[in-house]
This record gives sequence, structure tokens and C-alpha cells, in this order.
Amino acid sequence: MTPVRTVGLNRRGFLGLAALAAAAGTGVLTACSSSSGSKRVADRHRDGILRIGVASAPSSLNPLDSGSEITRWIAEPIMESLYGYDAKLASVPLLADGEPRIADDGLAWTIRLRRGVLWHDGSPFTADDVVATLAHMLDLAAGSEWITYMLGYLSRFEKVDEHTVRIVLSKPYGLLRSHLTNLPITHRDFVARKDTMMGTGPYRLDKFVAGQSFTLSRFDRYHGGQYPGGAKPAFAGMEYTVFADANTRVLSLRQGKVDLITAPSFATFDTIRRDTSLALVLTEAPLDVLSYVMMKKEPFSDPDFRKAVALSMDRQGVLQRVYGGEGTIGQGPIGPAELGWDATLKTFPPAPDVAQARALLARAKTTKRSFTVTIGTNQGIRDIAQVLVAGWKQVGLDVTIEQLAGGPWSNKWLSRDYDMLMNTFSSGFTSGPANYLTLAPAGSANVLSCGYANPEVDRLIDTVWQTSDPAAREAALGRVNRLLAEDAVITPPVYPKLALAQRAELSPLDPTMLRISRLDPQHLRFV
Repeated sequence: MTPVRTVGLNRRGFLGLAALAAAAGTGVLTACSSSSGSKRVADRHRDGILRIGVASAPSSLNPLDSGSEITRWIAEPIMESLYGYDAKLASVPLLADGEPRIADDGLAWTIRLRRGVLWHDGSPFTADDVVATLAHMLDLAAGSEWITYMLGYLSRFEKVDEHTVRIVLSKPYGLLRSHLTNLPITHRDFVARKDTMMGTGPYRLDKFVAGQSFTLSRFDRYHGGQYPGGAKPAFAGMEYTVFADANTRVLSLRQGKVDLITAPSFATFDTIRRDTSLALVLTEAPLDVLSYVMMKKEPFSDPDFRKAVALSMDRQGVLQRVYGGEGTIGQGPIGPAELGWDATLKTFPPAPDVAQARALLARAKTTKRSFTVTIGTNQGIRDIAQVLVAGWKQVGLDVTIEQLAGGPWSNKWLSRDYDMLMNTFSSGFTSGPANYLTLAPAGSANVLSCGYANPEVDRLIDTVWQTSDPAAREAALGRVNRLLAEDAVITPPVYPKLALAQRAELSPLDPTMLRISRLDPQHLRFV
């Protein structure tokens, strides 16, 4: 496992923090420093509120519709799944009451549900909620990204009794347990709502100001008062505040207005490192730069054009200018934190190969020398696009940047109405330590298909989805990754590291949970 780098505290200080975090009960930090700044921070902590600064707010609060980190980081302490991850990322029962009963042919799963679990409105959790969640996920009109996982595999699902559900598959589906470990279960009356969350987790959503803030309070009736380990979460509540500007996020962290921030820009790294009251956290995680081309139309239907575009990507420029060198040069869709990663794959050079790209363009059958790259609205993806456009210009390509919000961007993806589609995405929320959704457009029959048709890739993706053999799945993922890079189908410029920053008086983020993009705020505490 690649270690998390925590910068800003020396080794002794960090280990001391870890020891304090392990020993701390539910107490709130009290003033322990003679400095006025530390006292101000300590005084603020007396209210027991964990404050988190985030870079953006979701347009929809429905975690069934989006696995994006901007939704799921808020949903983490609110929503739960049938199974969860333990300290070693093994799948263990959470809302399920024990292991599933699986038929001999593997096509029917009977799952008992925990009794005594309440929704945040006080109503009991039952099989009706699980059935409603699955029905919403498979509703084409709902637009849930989860449909790309289950469509074609789930035959039916049904309520056996109030606390038992049965899932029937149309064919073997080795990934079912993985997805049931990540799929958030929602109250049956809230599955289609985008303006709130109704969960069974240790915190509930009390209110939010669209695009600005989200306020949570501890749910003291969580699982009938049966908290894991016997201790309730340390915080009375949590507040997420949106600071779109990275400098403002860091300033708020330094001033003690927030305890933790997401997505500090690399330009702020040195500021964080110099401040001994802060810690910069950098780790490899399934933070994907999605990069798809539409192969059903020109110019990307031409393989020489595709390869010329991939070869003229300024990968090194993106890594240095956007991520400050904290990451790895991109090749295929699978990065170093994900199952199937191949460190020996070197299809593309760090800097643009201008000569080879021009030779491929001269040989290409398409005469088009322009295309549009459609990106999301976060500043990081725009910075990536601008670096790449400059590189493509060197080989005579005229590229337009189209920036769209989450909904319109997703509609482009689902309708397959794009030349090149690019965005950042934390796949850990839907796949854990793997990369399944990112591969979906490579499947010729997938609802997200980008027009690529390769029988070997289709067979390998079927193996990835269907096998119950972890070694076979990993081998298939590695082969798919190589083929998609060599055919210039999915070629992200970099695999960036996940970057966060926290105050020293907050217990260290869990490196295991960060490997699957989780902040796991319900298990943090002040030390």
C-alpha cells in the first residue's frame, strides 16, 4: 500500500497526533496553548462542530444519481450501504444482517436486513427501502450513473418480508458484492429527490444553502444507539462550507475557521507546508481524469487522428502546472491506486511527440483538424484543458473548450453527443479500489459506449464484471488498460494525487479510507 504523505508536521509530531487520536474519547479540544491564535481555535471547538471547506457544491444532493465526490463527501456521514468497508477494505455487513445467502448457481442473493435501524425521520428501515433504491437505480428516466453497473445483470429484485430482500441475476455477476458495498440505500420516499438526503447514518442533514453550505447534526438514535465500538461520534455536528477559490480555502484553514479542506491547489502547497499548525495530505487514490473520445464520427473515428491527439498531449505540462508534480504521467484509464495498474505501460511520452503526431495526421484519412473538448466546471479540469490545448496547437490542431455544469455535462455523456469529453472523478465512491465506471464507455454494448468495438475488450470487460476470481479480474483489467491506451481510446494525461489539508488539532485522516476517496469524517475527532 502506498503511504499517505502528510506534510507540515515532523514525524514525531504526526505520530504524536496519531496516538492522541487513538486515545481521545469524545472530548472537544480545550485551550492548551498560550498563543492567542490557538486559544481562538480551541474556543471555537467548544461547540463540537467539525467544519470542512469544500471547493464546490453539487447541483443534486441525490447520491443515487451521482458518485461524484462533491456529492458523496457530504453524503458520507449521512448515507449507508448494505455492506461497508472494514479497516482493511474488506466488505462487511452494515445495513445487511450478516452475509447473503447465495444460490448454488450464483444467480439469486437473499439478504437479511438489520432490525432496529431508523431513518433520520424516525421511520424504520425495511426491505421496501432497498427495493425502491434498486428500482430508482435501474430507471432509465432517472439518469442514475449506477445503471451502467447493474443494467443487463439484474433480472429482478423483490421484498421477501419486512427485513429480507432477494436479488435475482440474469447471468453471473462477480461485482455485485462490490456494488452493494458502495451503493447508498435511500428512504423509499426520497429516492427521486435531489434537494435533500434521507439516510440511516450517524449524522443527518438539517439544512443547506444551495451552493454555499450544508449543516449536519449527530443522529443519536443511530442503529438504536448501537455505535460501532460502543462510542458515539465525537462531533455534535458538521458544517460543510463552499469556498470556490483555493486561496480562500487555505486562508480559512490557517485562521481556524475550518478544520479540513479539500482540493488545495498546488500553488498553495508551500503555504500549507510552512504553517506548522497545518498538515498537507497527499496520497494516491482513484482520482480519475476522465478522457473519452467519440469514435462514431469524425475526426476520432480515424485511428491515426486519435493517436496523433494522444501523442501530442502535454502530460508533463499538466502534471507540473496543474498538480505541482504530485502525480504520475497518464497512459491508459487505470491509475496507480487502482486494481489492474501496470507500472510498465509506457505508450505515451511525458512531453508531446510533435514529429510523430504530425506524421500520423499526414497519414490520417480524415481532413478535420479541429474538435471540441467538453469539460466540467471545476477550475482544475479547465487548467488541464488549457495546457492540453496549447500542446495540440503545436501540431496544428484547433481545439475549442466547452465548459458545462454537472447535469448538462452528464447529458452529453449519456447522449454520446461529444467529440472529446473530459472531467475529474473519484471512482472510489462507486467502485472502491477499482475503476469500473471509467471503463464502461469502452464496452461496445454499454449504454455509455463511445463507439469503440473490440471483441477482445468486450470479452475482457465481461470477465471483469462476471468473474468471482480476484486474480482473473485483475489480469483482465490490466489487459484492458493496455489495449485502450494503445488504441488511444481512453488516455488521461495524468493520474493526480488526492490532496487535502487539515489543522493539526484534528486527528489524522485515515490513509486506508483515503485510498478509496473517503474522508470518513464521522470517525475524526479533535485531539
